[in-house]
Amino acid sequence: MLSAETPSRIVLCLASGVRRVACCSAMLVVLLWPMVSRADLAQWAYQPFPFAQTLNMNAVYEVTHSTPERLLETIHRWGGDVRLVRSEAPVLPLNPLLAGLPLAAPELLRQAGFLESYEGQILHGSSDFCAAGHSLILIRDTAQSYTLIHEFVQSLLRPVCATEPADLLETRFGAAFRRLVIYQRRLYDDPSRLLNPLWRRDILAAQADVAKDLFDRIRIGQSQEAIVEKVLSLYIDGHSPFFDAARQAQGLQYGEFMIKNATDICDALNGSVVFVEESVRNLRQSMRDGHVLPGHGVALTDEDEATVVGSVREVQTRLAVVRAELQVLRRFYSR
Repeated sequence: MLSAETPSRIVLCLASGVRRVACCSAMLVVLLWPMVSRADLAQWAYQPFPFAQTLNMNAVYEVTHSTPERLLETIHRWGGDVRLVRSEAPVLPLNPLLAGLPLAAPELLRQAGFLESYEGQILHGSSDFCAAGHSLILIRDTAQSYTLIHEFVQSLLRPVCATEPADLLETRFGAAFRRLVIYQRRLYDDPSRLLNPLWRRDILAAQADVAKDLFDRIRIGQSQEAIVEKVLSLYIDGHSPFFDAARQAQGLQYGEFMIKNATDICDALNGSVVFVEESVRNLRQSMRDGHVLPGHGVALTDEDEATVVGSVREVQTRLAVVRAELQVLRRFYSR
């Protein structure tokens, strides 16, 4: 999803996560060769990309090498339906290529959460608004054709393993991460809250919920934005009618920001689990030393400490898989 203000909007089968990372890392050699000539050559149909997803490169090649007058037809033939979003008071020139598109209904825009700052948004095939086998692209009337191609290519990215619908993942992860941030902020203010079993239960549950969906949330969000911008920079060159140097540079900066944003989320989760484990260990030692006595709302045994340590280790195991895949994404993006 792209915005005129490039907003900072913010994972498949964990048991096979390490295997997926190794597989994607190895197959990335195929993906990265030969890069310099991609704008002039068709590619094999499906290639692997970071965060355990694949992309139909034949579709990418055809849409990026389409003529402007055939672009919408090409997108539709590859499974993309497009609806136009009218700007209330446009400050940018209207894109004439988009003028004949059917308008997006107000109810569609409301349910999709399409904001005034957005240039484009995808509703995947699981959405009630999409025809069978198609994705729906919402595009603002002032968006560049490059942005329309970005949204279409992003719609082509597919997970290696079957996953839940993107909108459900996004909603669930967003709620879990907000809960983690709120709980952790309170604990930073007063770590002694961790003497209370209810506080430990809640923060451990929040950490586990974030860790459970972290890989897939980055996959459908930050990784796809970065992957698409990198791919388009390789397929749309100075000979293309869709080339715009400023737009391409902005897109590459946006991709870098998305990778950093994903890293920041990982760091926030890691900071939380490290803080909770260290605080619980220190509080338990204070109880052993007699500096803190059990009482109302104060109960922390050796078994409780072990439970915290075990939960933290599970989160860190999941987090390690995500961090490893972010390294794969960074290497891909830096080529």
